[in-house]
Amino acid sequence: MIKQSIWLWQTFTDSYTQRPSNFNDFIGQDAIKQTLNTAIQSASINGHALWHILFCGQSWYWKTTLATILWATLQTTTHTVTWYALTKPSDLVSLLNTLKSSDILFIDEIHRLKPALQEVLYIAMEDNCIDMVMPDWHHVRLPIEPFTLIWATTKSESLSEPLKNRFVYTFHLLPYTLEEKKAIIHRYLTVNWLTYTDNTIIDLIAQHVSSTPREITTLIIQLRDYCIVHWDWDRTISHELRQWFFSGNNINEWWLQAIHVRYLSILETYWTHPVWLWTLAALLGMNEKAIEKDIEPLLFALGKIEKTPRWRKLL
Repeated sequence: MIKQSIWLWQTFTDSYTQRPSNFNDFIGQDAIKQTLNTAIQSASINGHALWHILFCGQSWYWKTTLATILWATLQTTTHTVTWYALTKPSDLVSLLNTLKSSDILFIDEIHRLKPALQEVLYIAMEDNCIDMVMPDWHHVRLPIEPFTLIWATTKSESLSEPLKNRFVYTFHLLPYTLEEKKAIIHRYLTVNWLTYTDNTIIDLIAQHVSSTPREITTLIIQLRDYCIVHWDWDRTISHELRQWFFSGNNINEWWLQAIHVRYLSILETYWTHPVWLWTLAALLGMNEKAIEKDIEPLLFALGKIEKTPRWRKLL
């Protein structure tokens, strides 16, 4: 029995980590997928490196997952680096010199790169070369192999215009529709070996959960863990289990956690006039940025609040 439990737990864990591995499994963003397929086919027919690509969008919209599918489809060597690993131009020059023809270079959160590094990159992107200044101040231009740069960012407005102009394809990931959320929920229930008694279960989840795939998958893993611990390994999501899950995790019918409810109660107390963001931060004991990033997106998506850069109001 212990061995069986360990095996089932490992199976559940492995299934949760399975992200979409191809464009068919990737739900939503159909226009982007169609354009990417065209770009891939063109590069294959003409025998050249794929054009540089920029993915823009909110956090947790699967930008990196989409990039992963892209380079898996191309079946070429991919070099992945985080922005904080590149601190000076020489770091970037060394990296670019290691690239072979048609290799892919993927950098996440590109907007955090220093302006000097961005300048090195956009010259390399357009001219396939690196400008270097020698110790005697002599200028040298070194050729590099044609490569594909794929970047993901949550703040495209922070990129310099010369850099943005070097991308042939710039994609802005759109919020997921209700039907797309239902499909994502169904997929992750399936890969986690969870079933449901009727379609209204998925309808309720889709109507009330945030429109980000990452938060949907997080919710599914919480439901799965609850089944394992409190539901005697019963993997069927019923309305009764849903109510038990709500109660045990202090979540209301709108999938709002206690911090969301507290936020709304503050706005309700001052319902006659807007509440300043700094006031909310003081009453909640949180940083203003944390409120904007962790609490408000779900409330705004559910149409429960009105917000400006300075104040908030209950709808």
